[in-house]
Amino acid sequence: MKIRAISVDIDGTITYPDRRLHEKALEAVRKAESLGLPVMLVTGNSACFAYAASILIGTSGPFIAEDGGVIGDKRNNRIFLGDMGDSMILWSELKKRYHQAEMSNTMKFGERRAGLVIKRTVPVEAVREIIRELGLNLVAVDSGYAIHVKQPHVNKGEGIRKACELLGIRPEEVAHIGDGENDLDAFRVVGYRVAVAQAPESVKKEADYVTSKPYGEGTAEGILHILKKFGYI
Repeated sequence: MKIRAISVDIDGTITYPDRRLHEKALEAVRKAESLGLPVMLVTGNSACFAYAASILIGTSGPFIAEDGGVIGDKRNNRIFLGDMGDSMILWSELKKRYHQAEMSNTMKFGERRAGLVIKRTVPVEAVREIIRELGLNLVAVDSGYAIHVKQPHVNKGEGIRKACELLGIRPEEVAHIGDGENDLDAFRVVGYRVAVAQAPESVKKEADYVTSKPYGEGTAEGILHILKKFGYI
């Protein structure tokens, strides 16, 4: 098996716990890029955030935002794999039952096109229960930072598939690094899987390699592991 690209989550994966970019992760990403291995940022965050991050960090691969709902490139061309669907129906009912429910700031600023993101002031099971009650064509995933509500076909795995088409490679030629349950869809399509140390057990048990260190330091470890395992260094 040959690995021809790395896809990596952002929050908690190339950052410190407080979401500041981790220097060691940045160095490792740039090391991979310097060796001809393009890096793709894969995030539940907005496309604006992912595009800016890709420019500042220096990744050359496409970016995948909104949990796979939006794919973009360095020219900021964008492909949309999802839309809001029934999300606002869900939001109306959720707000009636849970007054503390609050949208993410990126929702408030109109940055999202492929789903609803709710702050973790309500339990994800409450969101899922309303989806079931109303028969909505939606799923809710807790990333550890927010609750992402989207259409079932919108996920990081499908986003990686589309990004691979742009790169001219197969998903099986990608190594993915993640730390949340929304990375499991990515794990199902790629050829090699790395879980960062603080990931939940559900993610670790599906990984080919689990880092010994957490957060950005763990991702730096994971990238160097990939580079060594697949003959780049």
